[in-house]
Amino acid sequence: MRVLITGGGGFVGSRLTKASLLKGNDVVVLDKSRGELEGYTHPKMQFIQGGVEDPELVRSAVKGCDVVYYAAWSFAEKPLEGFKVDVIGFLNVIEACCDAGVKHIIFPSSSVVYGEPVTTPIAEDHPLLVERSRAPTHALTKLAVEKTMAIYYRERGLPFTIFRFWWAFGDERVPSGTLRKIIDSALRGEPLYVPKGASGSVLYVQDLLRAFEVTTLSERAFGKTYNLTSFNMSWKEILQTIVDLAGSKSTVTEVEPKDWKGSGFLTGNWILDDKRIRDDLGLIPDEDLAKKAFREALKKTIEARRSGA
Repeated sequence: MRVLITGGGGFVGSRLTKASLLKGNDVVVLDKSRGELEGYTHPKMQFIQGGVEDPELVRSAVKGCDVVYYAAWSFAEKPLEGFKVDVIGFLNVIEACCDAGVKHIIFPSSSVVYGEPVTTPIAEDHPLLVERSRAPTHALTKLAVEKTMAIYYRERGLPFTIFRFWWAFGDERVPSGTLRKIIDSALRGEPLYVPKGASGSVLYVQDLLRAFEVTTLSERAFGKTYNLTSFNMSWKEILQTIVDLAGSKSTVTEVEPKDWKGSGFLTGNWILDDKRIRDDLGLIPDEDLAKKAFREALKKTIEARRSGA
């Protein structure tokens, strides 16, 4: 199988690239930089430097591919920039997919499209309140791509699968600018604050990779959107774990949500319902393994911050 991974140098894309190569696939990576693939080589990997905004480059990259994993994303804060890169770029990719006879396209979206939790746990049919999102441009462009995939499936017959998740982490680190600031405060022994009741469904990257593996070219997954999760955890628990692992003297205090003035990432009850993928494909995460991996990844992230990385 030949796979194109857009954004293959990013956090998710680089891990998808390596996992796909381990399965014996031929992999084409399209990205503006090697990113987390810097220094990595493989005889079955072709790296093409460039972005999805270039339609001719996209057509060249898609040619001969069976499957596309669309992991490219700009995280632009301004709508004009976000639509130019993320939505128009995606249209370049999906048009090329249809012309090249691609058999399946998979998109790692985000729970951000739900906008604001109104019921929990959040199922895939939860209202898509992007206008209420803490990152409205990010939410709107993700949703635009999701809806475009549905239209192309209906009108052009290109099968798609969408994953929605809240926060993913890897074995080496837990990515988040907000988390890094919290860790830095803990290392200085400063008091830590968190909104009362704030929580979410954390996703271990190995479970994300398994989801890609079991859904790729699976007709049961065609046209489906799936929530993905490994385990649920409150922000209070996460902050207390950081304090314990760092050997910090920081205290963790909960604040009433109405009085919260900090990062929007720490707000809300983002517990996802993953019953659909469990029932459809039998994908059941190992919660204990994922929790252990999260603790180890947090420890590595803390030590990296302690050393100034």
